[in-house]
Amino acid sequence: MIGNALELGQFELWCQPHVTARDGSVSGVQASVRWRHPERGVLAFPAFADALAAQGLQQVFVLHMVCDALAALRMWEADGFSLALELSVPLPLTPSLAAEIDGLLAQAGVAPQRLVLRESEAAGCCEVSNLLDWLHVCEAGCAHAAGDFIVAPQPMQVLPAALRRWQASYSVMSAADAFS
Repeated sequence: MIGNALELGQFELWCQPHVTARDGSVSGVQASVRWRHPERGVLAFPAFADALAAQGLQQVFVLHMVCDALAALRMWEADGFSLALELSVPLPLTPSLAAEIDGLLAQAGVAPQRLVLRESEAAGCCEVSNLLDWLHVCEAGCAHAAGDFIVAPQPMQVLPAALRRWQASYSVMSAADAFS
């Protein structure tokens, strides 16, 4: 079933923007892949890692993830966002896999520093859904609240709209602070 999921395009790149608390700017994006399972809903990697390994599809999966990440970078660029992307991959990068990824980057014309691969599927700390939520995180004393914070994961195609909402809410909050 997991092999069919690759063919059917059921895997989605989910992104978490890193927002700089000081000025509301986006310093980068962290991403991982979720499976939109037809019966079980959206699944994070740990829920399907064993099935992927059992069928020997990890390398194909990673290459698929990289292609999706490259498509996301191009889509965001067309929407006015020149972002760097840190992609969590579920296995160590062998020299042959790294060479294939370098080839994909070169083909796409994407500078290597715009797509950084990290060997894990871990999510970030301080996941928040909006600026008010972040203010509650600050009040709770989270260590990351004074620096960058990470927005709750969302599918790659909604990221530009989400970033515009963040920027607008930050502008409104900054304006309110200026009058208080």
